[in-house]
Order: sequence, then C-alpha cells, then structure tokens
Amino acid sequence: MKPRNLSRRTLLRGLGGVAIALPALEIMLNRHGDALANADPMARRFLVAFNGQSLGGDNDTVHNLYVPDNVGPGYDLKVATMPLGGYAGIQSDISIVSGLRIPYNTGMGIPAAGWDVGFHTEALGPLITGVRNKGPEDYPGGNGPSADQIVADAIGQTTAFKSLAYQVQAAWYLSGGSAPYGRDILSYKLDGMGNPIPNPGQVSPKAAFDSLFMGFVPPDPGEALKAAYELAKRKSIIDLVKHDFEKLIPKLGKADNLRMQRHLDEIRDLEIKLMAVPPVQTEACKMLPDPGPDPSVGGDNVGVGGDDMFDINVGYSDEAKRAQIFHDLIHMAFVCDLSRSVALLYTMAQSHMNIYPIAGHPYDQHELGHSGLGTAEVSKVIAWHVDMFAGLVAKIRDTPEGDGSLLDRCAMVLLHEGGHGYDPAGKDNSSHSTENMACMIAGRAGGLKGGQHIVATDMHPGNVLNTAMRAVGVDKDLGEVVGVIPGLLA
Repeated sequence: MKPRNLSRRTLLRGLGGVAIALPALEIMLNRHGDALANADPMARRFLVAFNGQSLGGDNDTVHNLYVPDNVGPGYDLKVATMPLGGYAGIQSDISIVSGLRIPYNTGMGIPAAGWDVGFHTEALGPLITGVRNKGPEDYPGGNGPSADQIVADAIGQTTAFKSLAYQVQAAWYLSGGSAPYGRDILSYKLDGMGNPIPNPGQVSPKAAFDSLFMGFVPPDPGEALKAAYELAKRKSIIDLVKHDFEKLIPKLGKADNLRMQRHLDEIRDLEIKLMAVPPVQTEACKMLPDPGPDPSVGGDNVGVGGDDMFDINVGYSDEAKRAQIFHDLIHMAFVCDLSRSVALLYTMAQSHMNIYPIAGHPYDQHELGHSGLGTAEVSKVIAWHVDMFAGLVAKIRDTPEGDGSLLDRCAMVLLHEGGHGYDPAGKDNSSHSTENMACMIAGRAGGLKGGQHIVATDMHPGNVLNTAMRAVGVDKDLGEVVGVIPGLLA
C-alpha cells in the first residue's frame, strides 16, 4: 500500500502564483475511503440556485406545470420539469417540494418571514433571507444573511474561498435608466457591525476562473506578468504547474493517476470553453462603432415584449454557455474543496433576459408571465432553468469521491421567484404571487431523500433551505423561518 501522507490541501504550484488544487485522492483518505487519513470527516457542500420567474402566467387558472400529481417516489413530470427525465436518471436524485408559500400583509401588518404588497421589491428578501420585508419599496429587502452565508460561516472557514457567488444573467437588459435595484443579489452577508450587506455574484466566467486558479498566493508582480503573458498566448494553466505535477505522479497509485488525469482534462476543457466567451462589456471596455464582432453582452431592449419595440437580437448573451462554465467552476470548487458554499443566480428577479432563443416568443422572461400566453409557455422557460440545474446535479453525481460520489456530500436547492395565485395588490391568478410555490432539492448529504415529491402545505421556501443546511451539518434556521421539511431527511 502507498503511504497515506499527502495532505488534502496539497496544491500544484506554478508560474506567477498559479495553483491547481487536487481532488480527494486515495492517498489522502483512510482505508475505507469515507474520511481523510487524519480521521477528519469528508467535507460537505451547499448550493442555492435561483430562477427569477414565477411558476404560472397571469389570468391562467392553471397555477403551474411543475408540481407532480403523484406524491412520494416516482413522481410524474410536467412541462417545467421534463428535463429531469434525462441525465441518466437524475430524477431519482432530485426531490420536489410543493405547497409552499411566503406570507404577506393581509391588513394586520407584515408577518414573520413575509412581505407587504409590492411583489418584486418586497418578496425577494424574505425568500432568500427568511426575514420579513420592512415595508413598501424595501429594495430588495435583504434584512438578514442568506443561507449560503450562514453555511459559509459554519463550515467554510478553512477553505480557500469561504463562499462563492456567481451570476449567469450577464446584464439587466432593460433600457431607459432602469436598473435591478437589488434584484440581481442572491447572497447577503453580515458586515463587522452585524448588518446585512449585499454579496454580488461574479458575472465574468474568466474572472471567476482566474480567481480560483490564481488566488492562492499573491503573485510577485514580475512573475504575474510572465504568467499573464503565457496565458495570453493561450498556453494552458496545466503547463504552468507541469513541474509540480511531475513530482507528484510517482507518489500516486493507479486509481489516483487516473483521477488526476480526469481532473486535468476537466480543467483543460474549462479553459477551452472560456476561450469562446468574450469578456463582459463594461464602461471601460466597449466595442467600437464599426464592423467587427458584436458586443459580448447583448444590448438592452427598449421594449418588454409582444410588439415591434422588442428586438429579439438583443438582451441575451448565451446564458446557456455561461451557465455551463459556471457549473464547471462550481464543480471544480467542490471537487478541490476550494469552497463549500455557493450562491448561483441563473436569472435576476423580474428578469428582462430575452427568452426568444429559449421559447421562441418575442418577450423578456418577466413579461412572458404577463403576456397572456399562459402557464404552458412560462413553463418552457422554467424548464430551461431546471435543465441547467439538473445538468449540474448530474455532473456532481458522476464525480467519484472517496467511497462514493461527490453528490453524497452535497445539498443543492433551486428556488423560483414566485408561485401563482392571489396577489395582495388585488388580483387573482397572478404571477405576482407567493402562493402555490415549489422548489427542488438535490443531494444525499445528511440523509437527504432523492426522487420524492413532498407536499409541505403552507410551509415557507426557507424551510427547504433549513433542511439543506441541516443536511450539511449546519443546525441553524434562516431568519424568522423555523424548522425543516418533514420527510425530506432520513
């Protein structure tokens, strides 16, 4: 047997501070493969993802095409959840929790973990922090730490990155002086005085990649310039750590050698994907107004949909490709134990991303819910988000770790901005509603049950987040939301 003397924190270091963390190799584990060689338990990981859309369309009596008819295992799939039928049986690893709601002001004041009457400006905060909205126009009402930060404080103190926050939707996409005003924030942390502050997601996949692989040791300025030059020539980051890699290989057994080769192949594949994604356009970096490539980020739309003002050629920046790259980065962060808590915003609340490439309708994502096209068409865009989430879960499931899979030590939740039903502003069958909400939870950490449909009547989405937190060993509640979803944890 090979001596088990390799630390879980071993890095392959190279030019300019570049470093590649390693996966959990056999040489790092005990003889059973269920703990580290020093008897420390294997790390657990947490992720919360977000879709900025409600489950149903205005004036449609069908609240959603998301919640299964069957309760328990082997649930049926609807339009919005059809992607769960793929990825080699991923449905068995993902549970759906329905019957959820966020309470609202019925004239007796704002209830615990609830909101007032302005959906987009007031309901988001209680969803992600479990703390009641302060009142009208509480933009966006992040009045406590979000679940990813509660987890990071508990189990992320020893990792290179206490937490990660990524944003797939590349821009707000609406002109006329409009701005997200917090609708693009999924993560809130506490400052030194204990006050919640926004923790914005990284929008640039390239910057996120550089942070993961060049953030271990502050590089010497001269060496950093050399590294930048090499990378500019598109020399692989793997080449920059070649010397350290060659010293490590003789220490590894056959299985570890194969695992390392897979690890390096995944990193190289990620580099290739990044080469195809231009940088995010900023005020300091804009395309010149003459022939040449289109701007890397699709421009803002002057209309919201359904008329000649809506331009189907703007308002989209291949978010599907961006999501895949962020998935690869999250996977790498989990595999290498670089971070144990991630907030992943697919689309902003009240998202104005152009959904023509996804559903074939000249609308932005938010306005599709108000278009009159109904819940069936809204569900096609939800299915796009579900497909993204299912793909990430499958990638993690298919990654071996220790005596099983990486998914065995993960808890992952997909939230949706709203449900469908009564809007306290005074409308029935509205997409501006937190009635009839549902979400997904995946992973096997802490005995999480997969492949279930659980009806949790009138419980808060925060109860699902509480359950996921318990699964990764964090015995805390989200804000004013108390308790877990019965039957979801073994």
